[in-house]
Amino acid sequence: MAGITTRQRIILFKARFHRGELTPPHINLINWVGAQEVLPLPSVNGVVCSLPADISDEEILATGAVTAVEENVRVRLVPWTPVKFSPFWSEQDQLIPWGVHYIGATQCWGVTRGRHIKVAVVDTGIDGNHPDIQANLKDGINFVNPGTSYFDDNGHGTHVAGTIAAVDNGSGIIGVAPEASLYAVKVLDHRGDGNVLNVIYALQWCLQNKIDIVNMSFGTDSYCRALEEAVKTARRNGLLMVTAAGNDSGPNTVDYPAVFHETISAAAVDGRGQLAGFSSSGPEVDLLAPGANIISTYRWGTYTRLNGSSMAAAHISGAAALVKAKYPEEDVDLLHRRLVSGATPLKGPDKGMTGAGIIRVDNSI
Repeated sequence: MAGITTRQRIILFKARFHRGELTPPHINLINWVGAQEVLPLPSVNGVVCSLPADISDEEILATGAVTAVEENVRVRLVPWTPVKFSPFWSEQDQLIPWGVHYIGATQCWGVTRGRHIKVAVVDTGIDGNHPDIQANLKDGINFVNPGTSYFDDNGHGTHVAGTIAAVDNGSGIIGVAPEASLYAVKVLDHRGDGNVLNVIYALQWCLQNKIDIVNMSFGTDSYCRALEEAVKTARRNGLLMVTAAGNDSGPNTVDYPAVFHETISAAAVDGRGQLAGFSSSGPEVDLLAPGANIISTYRWGTYTRLNGSSMAAAHISGAAALVKAKYPEEDVDLLHRRLVSGATPLKGPDKGMTGAGIIRVDNSI
């Protein structure tokens, strides 16, 4: 009815759906609370709906029929500023960025270059016209403005994509896995803002499109049970998810979804092989990778340097593509263990907050 104030909520039920469909007990509860615009969520035993203002979240929880009533939590890119620069190399030549060397990727290229491995960059989109991206970008989708282009109107997603799989075309830069297939899954707008619902839809899209590796370089401080359920479902169905730990500078500061055990949580190291001063760390971290002063692709066919655990996650996603291409029959758990087992432990005061250490993909092949 016009004029009635509503609020959007995610409701997670205790009773399981039947083949993905609502059953009478679910429908009865939805009718009782007066929910409108009810949509079942993929990979999650719940719905998103609009609730009238005269029923509280606490009242719904008190029915005993639900496990959670949640807001559509906001996710975001951590604050960052691209540094405009003039490339110090001729773009007619090809640069191998320092991070690609550092993790041992170049030593693997005689054996594996990531061919046929599908990597989804769940981010701000990708500039598919970039000469270092175009040949490897296969498809994509826009969940921010459905039905429109997944073009990157921010720059972050294109930078991540270049580190993962910039093509070996003799100019520009080359990525960790230069023959991997890239998929642009846009869940963040031009400001780098998004929400949990679009991430849940993105993970389902990745499952439906048989993606091998998902890179998620965003985060939130707020726990969301619906997001955790979606991540657990994705992992059970074979998705390897690499997530940025965050740029909150200090121990015990890892963001969601990197906190979740089912993801590979990536913190950043600098050129000295030390935990970067800006990087989050904590017991949830699985691996470290280069994240400081990283040159990669950017919007409108350009290049720039960025700092962040987003850049670290991109190196690990590229490494995962190399390993998956070498061992295509191994499942997600074996792939995860291979990546972790090849790492070089970090020494010093940050040990214990940095997982297995710095990834060395050549040790995992």
